[in-house]
Order: sequence, then structure tokens, then C-alpha cells
Amino acid sequence: MRILSYNIHGCIGRDGRESPDRILDVIRQTDADIVGLQEVHSDDSLDRDFLRKLEHLPYRSVLYGKTLRKPNADYGNMLLLREPPEQVQRIELPNLHGGEPRGAIIADIRYSGQRLRILSTHLDLRVKARRLQTRSLLPHLSQEHCENCILLGDLNEWLPWRSHFRQFIVNFDACSKLRTFPIKPCLFALDRIAIKGEISHCEFKTVDSRLAKIASDHRPLVCDLSWKNAFHRQLPPRR
Repeated sequence: MRILSYNIHGCIGRDGRESPDRILDVIRQTDADIVGLQEVHSDDSLDRDFLRKLEHLPYRSVLYGKTLRKPNADYGNMLLLREPPEQVQRIELPNLHGGEPRGAIIADIRYSGQRLRILSTHLDLRVKARRLQTRSLLPHLSQEHCENCILLGDLNEWLPWRSHFRQFIVNFDACSKLRTFPIKPCLFALDRIAIKGEISHCEFKTVDSRLAKIASDHRPLVCDLSWKNAFHRQLPPRR
């Protein structure tokens, strides 16, 4: 199983040019089974046809989670899955006065009769708001709801040794630490993929292709993952 987390910056690249095609090419080349995107504009903004073009990618489930309304478009998170989920929740995260609304998409899928929960999000820039938001996510990670879970997204944690972040991450068995922002120089591990469950193999890496280095201001983050025992691969093979 391959997982991709990518803050696409509204399809605006480091050269200041808006290009959905470049982002789509990065996603296509990565060939991930589960894709979490942040800073996605909806289709009604002038010259933004990103959502329409997603139809040409091999994902049967395209889940959009609007977090706010901008002058010309909705704006939020997106989760792409090769197979439709059993259940989907779109939740609002707590915020502080004057802050940008934040949310999460939660999708439950099945592998070999067991539930796998996927949680995709984009947390606040302000540390006090992030503290509230990580706490609000914990009930959705409880053993009652998900023994096996994948968290992916831009967690915006500039200083990962902060106590609230450490208390949140200990709920997972593996978590990426690779630096993803800004593209150059790459200084901070803002984007994260975290895994909870019985893992036999887990490898994190960034996508460092020439295209990925210009398509957004974040590096795409990838996890190649294998589960123990009952978690055999049941997704369609990547093309």
C-alpha cells in the first residue's frame, strides 16, 4: 500500500503560476493508493478545473471536505481512495477567534474483514489552536473506533518537541519525520503520515522529482506500507 500526503497550495507553484496539470502529474507519477490533499480549491473558481481533471485518475472515491469559502471558490481538504469507503465523516475542528476554519475527513474501509480508518486533515498555524485540534481528534483514534489507522496531512507543527504534539503522536506506532517545507531550503516536517496498527514494513520518503519541486511550496510525502497478518493487499494493482 502506498500513501501520499500533499499540500498542493491551491495548485500554485513556486514560480507563482497556477497549474492543476502539474499537481495532477505529481499525483499520477506517485501512483498512491490513498491520497490526502490540502489547500484544494473547488471547481467554481476562475480557471480552476482541478476537480474535473481528477476524473482521469484511477480513484473511485473522491471525498472533498470544505473548510471555508473564499471569494471565488470553496477551499479545503480532499481524500482520494481507489475503492469506495464503508463510512465517511467530515468533521469541524475547534478553533480560536479569528482563525481559519479547519476540518478533517474520516473514511473507514475494509481489508480482509478488518476495519482501517483513514483520517486526513490540515491543522492551524497557531499553536493554541493546534493543541485544541489534536485533542479533538483523539476520540476518533480510540481503540473502540479503530484498531488500525492512517493519519495524513499538514499538521503545521514547526516545533515537534512541544508537549501537546508528543502526546498526540504517541497514539501511533510509526510517524514520518521528513522535512517537507519549504521546498528550498527544506527546513520543517509540517506534512506527516502516521500509522497505528500491526505493521510489517513502513518506509517514508519525499518526492524529489523536478516537477514536484516546482508544482507546490510543499514536498509530497509518501509512505510505502505493509500490514501484518490479516492486512493483505486488496486494492487494485497500481498502473
